[in-house]
Parts: sequence; structure tokens; C-alpha cells
Amino acid sequence: MAEYNDNLHKNSKASAYGNARSLRKTQTKAEQILWEALRNDQVCRLKFRRQHPFDNYILDFYNHKMKLAIEVDGEVHNDPEVAAYDKVRTTNLNENGITVFRFSNREVENNLEEVIKKIEDWFEENDFVEFEPFTDNTKEVTSKKNKRANISVGSKAPLSLRRGVGGEVNTRIDKLFSEKKKNVLNVYCTAGYPQLHSTIEVIKALQDNGADIIELGMPYSDPLADGPTIQQSNMIALENGMSIRLLFEQLKNFRDTIHVPVILMGYMNPVLQFGMERFCEAAAGTGIDGIILPDLPMYEFETTCQAYFKKNDLKFIFLVTPETSEERIRKIDILSSGFIYAVSSSATTGNNKPIEEQEAYFKKLEKMNLKNPVLVGFGIKDKKTFRAACTYTNGAIIGSAYINALKNTTDITQTTKEFLNTITT
Repeated sequence: MAEYNDNLHKNSKASAYGNARSLRKTQTKAEQILWEALRNDQVCRLKFRRQHPFDNYILDFYNHKMKLAIEVDGEVHNDPEVAAYDKVRTTNLNENGITVFRFSNREVENNLEEVIKKIEDWFEENDFVEFEPFTDNTKEVTSKKNKRANISVGSKAPLSLRRGVGGEVNTRIDKLFSEKKKNVLNVYCTAGYPQLHSTIEVIKALQDNGADIIELGMPYSDPLADGPTIQQSNMIALENGMSIRLLFEQLKNFRDTIHVPVILMGYMNPVLQFGMERFCEAAAGTGIDGIILPDLPMYEFETTCQAYFKKNDLKFIFLVTPETSEERIRKIDILSSGFIYAVSSSATTGNNKPIEEQEAYFKKLEKMNLKNPVLVGFGIKDKKTFRAACTYTNGAIIGSAYINALKNTTDITQTTKEFLNTITT
């Protein structure tokens, strides 16, 4: 963890990097005391993240949904130069809509209850929004005495939905590509397939057997970019009873065991029915890292939806094809985050067009020196096609072949292990 925090500070543009590095590499006593009080949603059911990177800074504690940062300051912050930097830092964060609380080590160590009360009082003034609960067996919050641990959720819920463990959400994808430049394996699976409640079992099996990224499909009756195999898995999942609402319920605690990046892939119709803003909040609340919506127009993304993704720290991945102009690819590279999904051919998933025939297309993408990593999808089905796709790009996406492997399985874990071994060994 110390090495990870060190790397974050090296990438930070903070002018007080030297002080920040020496102070933050190890926790102070006060930071540890406050972390023990904040962790596990103990204060107002808020999920705080420790040592959270934001823009040019590293925040001691941060709650994304309420945009609340808590800083614990040692004696060095009494120095006029450091105090001036703190003021600039706080102003910059405020301009980004973030509320900043600053407490001294002495305040935390000697008056922890007062520190917590200040957080609770602020939350009481900014706390509740209308939100349809995921379950019906909950009770409405009626007592202010329950503001801290064990708060119940009813017809209103805090802005901070459950955020699973697993580190700084928006860095899982970035961290992966910083550590693994080639042969990144992204595997697609359909939520609710082969059985309604197979979702977490499938994700866990993929993670445990070598998948670097998991692309989780939200089933839809008319998946325009998908071939017969994934279309069929979508229909089976829908017949099983899968929906976006149920998916988020299944994902509620998945970050307790799943640590690889997970991306939701789907189509606009069901997302719009659910509500785009609500969808982004719920996805971020469960610990999803990014979204792929092939039928979201670039213009709509720029003018309407982009703000929702940014607000919720969600990557958005655009697709390019062999026919996409260089100008449009450049624009997509600017708008995309996480990686770019390079469709191997102008066909649907599961096509049998030889991947080797697209060598010129892959070379073109490589020579463009795009800021985003590139993963190739459509037609990747075995070790040969996976390696061919990885020759000029950062990795590849396998979908239909894995869905086929799951089709008649009675042991998801063993089937997944055997399938991924054919790709990676």
C-alpha cells in the first residue's frame, strides 16, 4: 500500500509533494483513529475511501456521492507556506463541488466525538434524496439517533449508495493498464445467464481463472451489435427474469470478493427506462468501473450524458471500427476513458471473419499513438485469435466463445477454468 500511495503522489502535480509524500506514506495516529470511526459505513451510512486520488490531489478520506473530503492535518500545516497551499487546495476542490472538512491531529485524538458530530450535522443538512429502494423489507428513517451505525433505509436513501470494498474505484482500470501493457484479457458474460442467479458465480470464476477485466452484459431484447450466441443468452436471461434493477441488487456486495475491473455493457433503451442519472448513481454505488453503450450517439454523450458519468467516476468506453475515420477516432480518443473498444470488423459479435485480415487496421491504431489503451473485440474465440489481436493492441475481448462454453454447463467454475486455460496457457 505504501508503494501504491507513493506512486500516486509521484503522479500528483501538488506543489507540496515533498511534504505530502512524507506525511501520507504512513498513517498518523489521528488518521488511523478517524479511519476506524469512518470505515464500514459507520457514520451516516457513508462509504469513505482512504487516500483517494482526485485530479492533482490525494485526499485523506473521501465520500464520492456526497462529494465530501476530510483532511487530517499535522503540525506542519501551521507553517505559513503549507497553510497557503492548503487554502489554494481547498479553493480548487470547492470549485469542483467538493466540500472539505479539515481537522487537526489534536482535534481527532482528543475530541473524536465532536469531529464525528460535525460530519453528522453537515450530513443532516445535505442528506436525503428520493430514491426507490432495492428491497421492500426496510424501514423509513425516523430517528436522528440512528444517524450513525445501523441506519435503516426506507422510502428515502442517502446519496451514498453502498460502495463495495476494493480500492479507489476510478483507478482499477488505470492501474491495470499501467501494470499490464499487453495481452489484457477482457471476458464478456451475460447477467442472469445461464441461470438467473449465476451472475456473481460467473464473475468470480472469471476473476479466479485469469480474466483481467469482466464485461457484464445487461440483457436486452434487441442487442444490435451482438450475434446469435449473445442474442440467445440475452433472451434466456430475460426469460429467467433478469432486469437492471435486479442486476444492481445482485451486485450490491460484489466488491467484497471481486477486485478486477467490471464494466457494464448494454443498450440505451433499458437504461433510459431506468433513468440515465439514476443508472449511473446505482452503477457507481455498487462498485462498477465503466460503461459501454454502443448505441449512445457521441453528440448525446457530449451534451447530456457525459456529466453523469464524470459525476459518478465511471469510465465510458466508445467503439471504433475499420471504417471509422481517423478524425473520428481522434475525437473518440478524447472522449473515451479507460480504453477504446476496437471492433475487429463491421459485423456482429461471434463472427468468423479471420482476425489476421485486419492487420492493417490494427497497425493503423497502433501508429496513431492514442492516449487510451486499445482492446480488440468481435471474433476473438481462441488462443490464436487472442494473440493475433494482441500483437498490435493492448489486449482483446472474448464473448461469444465463452457464452457457448457456459451453454450446457453444470459446473460454472470448472467450465470457466477449462475455457480460460485454452486462451492463456
